[in-house]
Amino acid sequence: MSEHPKIITVLLADDHPATRAGIRAMLSKHPDIQVVGEAESGNEVEKLVDELCPQILLLDLSSRS
Repeated sequence: MSEHPKIITVLLADDHPATRAGIRAMLSKHPDIQVVGEAESGNEVEKLVDELCPQILLLDLSSRS
């Protein structure tokens, strides 16, 4: 019996779309990681964390908003 790897869910939060796209591209190479959402503001982060319940939040702490 083979075990299926557990999918790790990630939410990306950065105010720069190019940064989010680059991180998403890197993570997409790993089949056990799924980016479930992206946020560009603090308000979006709160809403999406509540909605999507990601296991990991990659957050830009110096974001403008």
